[in-house]
Amino acid sequence: MVQNQLFANIRKVTGKSTNNKLRQAGKIPATLYGQRGNVLLEMSEESTRHVLEKMSGMHELVPISVNDSSNNENWTAKVLLREVQKHPFKHKLLHLDFWELPETKKQLVRIPVHITGESPGVKGGGVLQMVVREIPVICLPADIPSKLEVDVSKLEIGDSIKIQEVELPEKVSLNTEENYAIISIVGRAPEEEELIEDMEDQEGAKGDEEKEEVTVKDNAVVSEEE
Repeated sequence: MVQNQLFANIRKVTGKSTNNKLRQAGKIPATLYGQRGNVLLEMSEESTRHVLEKMSGMHELVPISVNDSSNNENWTAKVLLREVQKHPFKHKLLHLDFWELPETKKQLVRIPVHITGESPGVKGGGVLQMVVREIPVICLPADIPSKLEVDVSKLEIGDSIKIQEVELPEKVSLNTEENYAIISIVGRAPEEEELIEDMEDQEGAKGDEEKEEVTVKDNAVVSEEE
């Protein structure tokens, strides 16, 4: 799997007018926060947008290569996406904020839940409910997982999976001592079952009426020919 990679140049000039000129040239302003202080960047809007679209979420640690032409220096940092500003109606980025995390300090991040398998309870008419879509974990930046997979292939109606039952990668731990349900399979409410049955009955009755109408018309045509 090819790792996502971002590229940026050091931005020397600031201000609203300068940022607008950047955007007109197909670039966007960005800021990198962290141990280096606040580093002002400029990035290609289109290529950066494509990388962001391939990322699994704002929790994904992604390398950014930064070029400083004034000092003829180039360095790379691993960063988290902190904030994204988008154009209100155009499919374009306006500004990005990144956060460079200390490599040796554990971080609290929320990782998305990814469901695998097919629940027999759902096949039997139940409904899968995701109580939460993200799970809080603590780990070093290099160990941040892209997702947490939860297998529902054994869940019947009335069953659930609790947060403490989720299998975590090595070096990753939960940031909660509670044991609440994150996924459950519930039966349909009686009112919902009745509504579905009524809709099916109406569809069946409508189909019978259409068949009867076609038969009557066919008979009428035959009578005229005779």
